Amino acid sequence: MSGRDFYRSERFFQIANVLRSHILLLIFAILIILFSMLSEHFSSTNNLLLLLMRTAPLGIVVVGQTIVIITGGIDLSVGSVAGFTSIVAAKLMLEDGNIRLPPLMAIFVALLVAAAIGGVHGWLITRRELSPFIVTLSSMSLIKGLALVYSNAAPIPVPHGLFSWMWSIGKAPRPIPIFLMFAVFALLWYSLRNTKLGRYAFAIGSNETVARMSGVNVDRYKIQVYVLSSFLAGLSGLLLMTRLETGAYTNGENFALVSIAAVVIGGASLRGGSGSAWGSLLGVLLLTMVDTGLGLLNVSSLWSSAVIGGLILIAALADVERRKAREAVTAVRVEQPTSGSTYIAQLLGNLRLVVKQRLACDNIRLYIVDRETGDIIELGIAPDDRTIINHPKHLAKQVEHKRSPIYINAIDQEETMVIKPIKPELQSAIAVPITHADRVIAILELQSPYNSVFNMTTAARLSELVQQFAPSLEDAWLLDSGWFLRHTREAFRHLWEEAYLGKCSLANWIYASDNTSDLHPAVRGRQVQQMLLSAIEMVREKESGDRTRARRHYQVLYLTYVEGLSVEEITEKLSISRRQYFYDLKNALEVAVHLIINREAVTAEADPASR
Repeated sequence: MSGRDFYRSERFFQIANVLRSHILLLIFAILIILFSMLSEHFSSTNNLLLLLMRTAPLGIVVVGQTIVIITGGIDLSVGSVAGFTSIVAAKLMLEDGNIRLPPLMAIFVALLVAAAIGGVHGWLITRRELSPFIVTLSSMSLIKGLALVYSNAAPIPVPHGLFSWMWSIGKAPRPIPIFLMFAVFALLWYSLRNTKLGRYAFAIGSNETVARMSGVNVDRYKIQVYVLSSFLAGLSGLLLMTRLETGAYTNGENFALVSIAAVVIGGASLRGGSGSAWGSLLGVLLLTMVDTGLGLLNVSSLWSSAVIGGLILIAALADVERRKAREAVTAVRVEQPTSGSTYIAQLLGNLRLVVKQRLACDNIRLYIVDRETGDIIELGIAPDDRTIINHPKHLAKQVEHKRSPIYINAIDQEETMVIKPIKPELQSAIAVPITHADRVIAILELQSPYNSVFNMTTAARLSELVQQFAPSLEDAWLLDSGWFLRHTREAFRHLWEEAYLGKCSLANWIYASDNTSDLHPAVRGRQVQQMLLSAIEMVREKESGDRTRARRHYQVLYLTYVEGLSVEEITEKLSISRRQYFYDLKNALEVAVHLIINREAVTAEADPASR
């Protein structure tokens, strides 16, 4: 697939993303028009105000659920927290007809209780490493039980008329809950774009391990997220209390299901790493509008749960399709025809030739141990002919596990291991590990048409023979699989973050030798940074052919990663289209990758010659 075709696929994915957001807005508008046509009361001002007021408590819960889901978690306890908080506040305000605390003080204490519950959730999830699903599911039942006990399963009234001014929609409406809901959503939007909590929430949800390597205090921010979610759930419960003038364990009892539905319908992924404030707002408004519209059309309320469940299922299916689309784009990126494909094929050819000359055997099979997943992959003759070895008794698996050669005298009589003959007439086999930087990076298997031809002497000779290919073999695979391009791109994106660079995968590749493992991460980070900067300069000098294009490759890398300009600023400065920019950036990154992997861009300070 050409670079142009790849860009087209990437562009298509971006357009589809924008279109998907507009489709949600379009569905929202269509439903408003449809319900307005079917019911003359739906579009009245009072009804719209009532709809927004009904949405307000749930919308506030959705804000907390959004940021939790962005981090890759889930909070099933929001409904129970809302109910329990309303009971605590009502109890503190009025008991046996006597006021115990001023309303504001009671509300403040109740919100502190809600925040404390979130803190416990965060502590159990981060410090005790429990699943968010298990923690919040058990907490949902536990808190509901406490609410039942504390209230004797009876509603707790608050002073009549104390909060009625908040919900007035008469001649002088005071839609305080609506303003509060929109203010909370605005704060979420600002936080996700401009604060550490928002940026780190996306980072944690996308890849928690990378976030930790970048120096993010993941545990602290996850605790903050769950505190915020419970706090907002408590605030929502208090709003329900002021509207119903009672605190009850049933306040917000369906919030968990509906809030998750709203967030997912709004475009967030249940796997974390994506989501938006306005998407979640549209999602919760859509759910409330459907429920209200069905009521105005005299549709049984029993259908409401069915509709919500159907919308959740549709949203989950959409989430799966979004993930598949992203994986498809990633797969296209990995499969670009780079020199890595030539390297791996050439290395395998050279290996066959050397083994045939030294050991008079040309029946060779090569397995690669993937650096990231640990999978053992059998390489076929064709570039795309690759098979993951899953059987635990497979010969390659056993060699990788024992880290020592294994030879089989008779393949057809072997019962303890799985061995697949390369050709039907082959009778015996030997497999040796290929190691680099104290890791098994590959396994080489030889087969012979004769029985009992391999022994430990053969294993020693073969191991010594193939070991010289180890560094080049690993580099070729990292190129061919797309690993090197992905991690070089990530390193460029964090060019000025020395803490991240010192611990990133690219640094681990450079400093793979034991005699550099004692370097401080900050020192490694500075050296990797110098290597990347040197690679950018080398792009300008090493490109051949069209000098104008070579110069632009350098400019695109420099403006993107050194100066950190936006795409719009770069395209305007270079007078190129966005399409040309992404095309040039991809090509420039490939050039930089080959310079780095060939050690041409490594400075003297970051010399990894020990590899």
